[in-house]
Amino acid sequence: MGLSVRIRAACLSAALLAILGCGGTEDAPAGSQSTPSVTRSAVFERGPFERSLLLTGELEAVRSIEVKSPQTAMFQLRILFMADEGSTVEPGDPLIGFDDSSLADRVRVLEAEILNAEIAILSSHNQLASQLKDLEIELAEKQFERDRAALLASIDPEVLSRKEYSERQLAFSKAEESLAETQERLALTQGRGTTQAEVLRIDREKKKKDLRTARSDLSLLTIQAPAAGLVVFATRDRTTTKHQEGDSCWPGQVLVSLPDLSEMKAVFLVNEVDAPQLEVGMPIEIDLDAFPGQTVSGQIEHIPSMAVRRSDSSKIAIFRVEATLSETWSDGMMKPGMSARGRVVLDRHADAPLVARGSVASDGETYWLFTASGRTTIDPIARNSTHYLLTEDAWSQLTVTAPEAGGATGVKDAAP
Repeated sequence: MGLSVRIRAACLSAALLAILGCGGTEDAPAGSQSTPSVTRSAVFERGPFERSLLLTGELEAVRSIEVKSPQTAMFQLRILFMADEGSTVEPGDPLIGFDDSSLADRVRVLEAEILNAEIAILSSHNQLASQLKDLEIELAEKQFERDRAALLASIDPEVLSRKEYSERQLAFSKAEESLAETQERLALTQGRGTTQAEVLRIDREKKKKDLRTARSDLSLLTIQAPAAGLVVFATRDRTTTKHQEGDSCWPGQVLVSLPDLSEMKAVFLVNEVDAPQLEVGMPIEIDLDAFPGQTVSGQIEHIPSMAVRRSDSSKIAIFRVEATLSETWSDGMMKPGMSARGRVVLDRHADAPLVARGSVASDGETYWLFTASGRTTIDPIARNSTHYLLTEDAWSQLTVTAPEAGGATGVKDAAP
């Protein structure tokens, strides 16, 4: 073999040894993950375990005066004025004003109708008096004619001819009929006049009642603050938007509240999936975004029996969970509507059997890790951001059968 051939062979051998010395391997299949091995102590350990639930919500006053739109004859009201939200009002200060143009017009119309009714009653009375006077004169004449005819008819028929006697009897009969007819007309006229006057008076009294109602409703369209307090606008029914000037509202709707700032509570909107994990009496730590670094303790006080929709268009069901506060900061530092974040400890163990989450793989149903003896399935009973919690029996089996665990392969569980 020539020198040049031997040199080329030596070079190839050196290159091959260099590659092998650097640990060269075959290309990994596409999509696979390589994870460095970890010791058993990094995978299996005993220590403190805590699982908590984070809630978001806002502050509300425990006691509050609700100011509603007034009950009036108007089916719908329009808001013209509202005191600025967040401002402080004193008793008697203007709080809400409504459009009163329709009621003011109605008051003017009713006043004019009542005046016309008074004129109609007076005219009817005068007309009736005139008619009765004429009928009384006519009745007197008919009475005179009847009396005269009766006198003539009472003459002895022996001194009169039969014809004359018959004529006098007929005249007397007609005079009596005419008197009776006049008396009847007088009674009917008086009755109709009385009835008509009564109808006019009833109509006038109804209009007066309507006027009193309209004036009372008109006075209700300006609402003054019933007490001193902070102005907080209420949200419109089945929405998350608040009432504002220009909105229309129905009688009886809550428009503004005046909260008592001396005692506050926190209200959290909890998803229907998380709500079953909460119980009344659970302690909660509450942070306010407006005061970073300051925490106030509290306690779950009320959990509704059923969930409600966030809005008509929302498909998300939530529970309005209320929590009391151990203290309400003085000088009005806490105000309704402030964003609040709560943390509830659901599970806590001082010395618990744990498995590091970074060493566990999952396909969504099964959890496993790889040990020196192969793939080992685990069945955690709880988890937090760093560990899975195991039962004591599962922990004993794992620590005996898995002297060393390798890194997890497969799809890792990324759920919190």
